[in-house]
Amino acid sequence: MIRFSLHMALRTGREAVVRLMVTAAAVAIGVTLLLSVLAAYEGYQSMASRSCWECTQQQDGIQPTLLWNYGEDEYRGSTIERLDVATLAADAPSIPGLSAMPSAGQYYASPALATLLRSVPADELGDRFPGTLAGTIGPAALTGPDELVIVVGHTRDDMTAAYPGADDVATINSAPRGLSTSQFYKFGFGMGTVALLIPMMILIGTATRMAAARREERYAAMRLVGATRRQIDAVASVDAVAGSLAGALLGIGAFALLQPALANLKLTGARYFAADVVPPGWAYPAVTVGVPLLATAGCLLSLRRVRVSPLGVSRRVTPPPPRSWRVLPLVAGVLLFTVPVLRSGGNKPDSLLPSMGALALTMVGVMVAGPWLTMQANRLVSRFTPGPAGLLAGRRMADNPRAAFRSVSGLVLALLVGTALAGLASAALASQNTSVDSALSNVIRADLTAGGPKTGCPACVPGPRGSTGGSASSDQLLSTLATYPGVTVLPMWAMPDSHGPDVAIDCAQLRAFPELGQCAPGATTVEAGVGPLFTDNLRAMNDQLPLVTADNPPVSAGVTGLRLGVLLVGTHDAATRERVRTLLSSYSTGGRDAPMTFGEVGAARGALVQEAERAVELIAGITLLIAGCSLAVAVSGGLVERKRPFTLLRLTGTPVRTLYRVVLLETVFPLFAAAILASGVGLILAWPIARILAPQSRLAAVPGASYYALAGGGLALALVVVLSCLPLLRRITHPDTVRFE
Repeated sequence: MIRFSLHMALRTGREAVVRLMVTAAAVAIGVTLLLSVLAAYEGYQSMASRSCWECTQQQDGIQPTLLWNYGEDEYRGSTIERLDVATLAADAPSIPGLSAMPSAGQYYASPALATLLRSVPADELGDRFPGTLAGTIGPAALTGPDELVIVVGHTRDDMTAAYPGADDVATINSAPRGLSTSQFYKFGFGMGTVALLIPMMILIGTATRMAAARREERYAAMRLVGATRRQIDAVASVDAVAGSLAGALLGIGAFALLQPALANLKLTGARYFAADVVPPGWAYPAVTVGVPLLATAGCLLSLRRVRVSPLGVSRRVTPPPPRSWRVLPLVAGVLLFTVPVLRSGGNKPDSLLPSMGALALTMVGVMVAGPWLTMQANRLVSRFTPGPAGLLAGRRMADNPRAAFRSVSGLVLALLVGTALAGLASAALASQNTSVDSALSNVIRADLTAGGPKTGCPACVPGPRGSTGGSASSDQLLSTLATYPGVTVLPMWAMPDSHGPDVAIDCAQLRAFPELGQCAPGATTVEAGVGPLFTDNLRAMNDQLPLVTADNPPVSAGVTGLRLGVLLVGTHDAATRERVRTLLSSYSTGGRDAPMTFGEVGAARGALVQEAERAVELIAGITLLIAGCSLAVAVSGGLVERKRPFTLLRLTGTPVRTLYRVVLLETVFPLFAAAILASGVGLILAWPIARILAPQSRLAAVPGASYYALAGGGLALALVVVLSCLPLLRRITHPDTVRFE
């Protein structure tokens, strides 16, 4: 029976071969995308589960084997993780990726940083790190191939002098970092998997049901000549398994070709190691076995009338119209998704399964409610499109609204996903507003009030202005900065006995930074709070500008005798900016805080928004791709199924352009009606999360302009797909090719 079934599937004419190829292609696309999502999640899991050696801190009550000082540096918008260590014992531990910590006068760098050090001038970057390069850091210590990490070795005395606050360490932390965003990334990957899995199942189901009506007639004829139900099931199952299994294997092969490119996608702002971007071990057998089983189940379900009686195929009656109860699963899914999110008040969910289940129920609810909505669209067709085309299209939708909606269901779900994600991206933009005055974007902010000198030189401690001895380095620092071309400097002097971050500012020097304000007439030095300058939320900083107004109290004694506390250095030249940063690295710069420009601070905070937008574009694009494939398969399959009635209409004198209008009307009306429903549901799904992300914005869930371009492009894609299928209608209904089985 299997041999006969394979003969029926492969050697019964061009139509059977085309159907098999379309099914295999559709399944291959779906399997490739599903494996890609799983592999991307595995890459993120590998990154998040990496041991956080950077989290090592002071350990009391132990015999230290390391002096440890971890901090961060900056180079042209990229963060450099810097670890300064001194080895105190022969059995001192080392971070992952190194067999031993560097000796004094040596350092180890990640491969990306080692390449960067060789390619840029030393006064821009290399002079910040004393010693020579002894080797590279292995992947075990890194989150990805682009991470910039350096471990610098010192002697005990140099380390104590340069970093008086260094930690005493005997063991290095091996627990995962526990990223603050990990739960939200898991939520995002979970939602993305559901958002892609259901359209993929629709694509596979649509492909396996291609020309289902004609196959029903063939199987009914086999029943009439004596075939049993089991034999019909075997023939249909082999047909479904052949196409879906071939597609699953093609999908696995396509994923293997795409895997290197997938590793280069910066889904979380950085590339993954290629070895980490692999699906879990169960994924390959799951798709190899599960996809054919799903295809077989769908195929057998579509043949239920043949299994009951072969006469059920020829004695067709119009089924009862869909009822309004079909909207209930949709309403239930929306409520189960939105209400718990609103009640959580912004807290992280304990489990992602309820949210994923509610989203899946919502998407299934759209599918269940679609036929009822198609019936409502049919009334519009009958009312506003008189003539033979409107009559035929309306009769088709009234007779089988499920089939009419099935052809556009994939694109409807794509619009639902795209609308929800666009609303969330809009909320993220509202909550992470990184706007900053352009005049401050190239200004470095450096805190010189904490920590010790990074060279072990007491003369490098910025002491009181005008004092004598080694502590007079503030004048030396300012004099050196004045020699750099195109540099504007604003020193801020720490106020004694201040209970807050108050500084004294020279009014004459303040004029170079008008965005910070201006002093009252006649004032020479004023006191100001510098706290707003050291926030990572530039929107909040802008709300507190200017720092200096006419109300700021004057400092009668001027800045003589005050210690240099904060330094603002502005320059528009990138190379000069890095030389300034290299110079500042020799001084006390706030212990663990790297000198950064305000533009870099805003970019770091905006990285989350960029990652969200990147994920939105990727998922929406993939969903639209799946939807376009589903629409092409459904429309072409529908034309093949209705070859006989369309050919008879042409033989009786119906112009082919009338048949074109029929296909367009019965596709476009359900599409636009369901698109309105899907867009509304998407906004409802986005609204509660947007309320949490941006409570201050009343329009947080309103998508931006990119969404309207995406939605318009999706609908335009649908029209292009339908129009591209119309030439098939002319060819298969040509009177010269009339032949009925």
